[in-house]
Amino acid sequence: MIFHLWLYEWKRMFKHPGLFLFVLIFPIAVLGIIGLLIYSLAQDELESVNIVVLDQDQTFETNALVEQLQSDETIEGDINFIQGDHALPYYLENPDQYAAIVEVPEGFTEQLRSGVNEKINVYLNDSLPFASNLAYLLLESGQDYISAAQTGVNTVHHFHIQNLEQADERQTWIQQMTLHFTYYALNRNSFFAEDDSTEQGLLSWTTHLYLMTVVILFFMTYLLMTLIFQPKHQHITQQRLSLISVKRVHQTLAIFFHQVSFTAFYLLALLWLLHQFVYPSVTFNVLIFIQWLLVGIVICLISFVMRSIFAQKTISNLLSLILSGVLLLASGLLIPPTYLPGSFQLLNQAYEGFAEIWIDHQMPLVNWLQVTLLILVVLSVVFFSMRRVGSSW
Repeated sequence: MIFHLWLYEWKRMFKHPGLFLFVLIFPIAVLGIIGLLIYSLAQDELESVNIVVLDQDQTFETNALVEQLQSDETIEGDINFIQGDHALPYYLENPDQYAAIVEVPEGFTEQLRSGVNEKINVYLNDSLPFASNLAYLLLESGQDYISAAQTGVNTVHHFHIQNLEQADERQTWIQQMTLHFTYYALNRNSFFAEDDSTEQGLLSWTTHLYLMTVVILFFMTYLLMTLIFQPKHQHITQQRLSLISVKRVHQTLAIFFHQVSFTAFYLLALLWLLHQFVYPSVTFNVLIFIQWLLVGIVICLISFVMRSIFAQKTISNLLSLILSGVLLLASGLLIPPTYLPGSFQLLNQAYEGFAEIWIDHQMPLVNWLQVTLLILVVLSVVFFSMRRVGSSW
């Protein structure tokens, strides 16, 4: 009985091929247009990021550091460090294409030698949001490099330099050690050594962008499918089905299995296309597909439960949308778990499952068993005990 109702749902969908194609294509078109707009806006700004350095200290160390950054091969052509030849007010009044202004205060080197962290003033250009944010990330990471270099200089000063008798010799050693540890912290011409952030179970940004793309496309497609192809005149249809002993629970389960089968076919096609044409570096295999399928089934399960509890379509659809959206946000698939509150860690199982496959190269069997058990328990509870509000099963 449920199989025939499931088959009827597929036939009902294919009776409207235009709407079916709209459901499949519209989310891709929307995401593509938004992506192109963001890319076009960012491309102009990020084509060449200019950072002005106003060196008020003018010491051997600061000049050498700026020259090193200017000649760094890994950022050459992308980020330009320009020695400022005007006063600060000139650049503040005429920002032009400068993403940021870095002002090294007078006495900075002397303070660094004595172990004091002197503040460096950084002014970001709000009219260039992408370029200025990139400059901010660069300079924020540079803060750690300077601290690491300072620690090395202080260590050598404590155990060796301070014991030297000649003042000129001490000065020379301090200069050499400042440059040595600064270059060492910057890794010479590998300032931006590229590594996947797979430490502590974190996926790389490329992989996480892939997760975001799949989640957004699937969720938009699923919402359109459920809204556009939801049963019309359901009350009349249910009355007719009741004449042949088909209860509402049978119809609801048939819709659930139809959505699950649609999810399986859609995810299989989507994941294969993304792997072939958009994210070839991201591994796609059977384990990844199963992990995504479990995520999709959980979304279908939320819709099934809401439809079973609430008779009104508007309420059930709205609650499904809210609960599914919150769950996807808390799961770490849209926002990395690092940026989520600690209270959301219990809901990060989907992210942990992907991390276990991509990082540890293992099957997340415990994760799958927990999710499968949850699905079966919820289905059993709804099927055997719950009643739809204001209607009889």
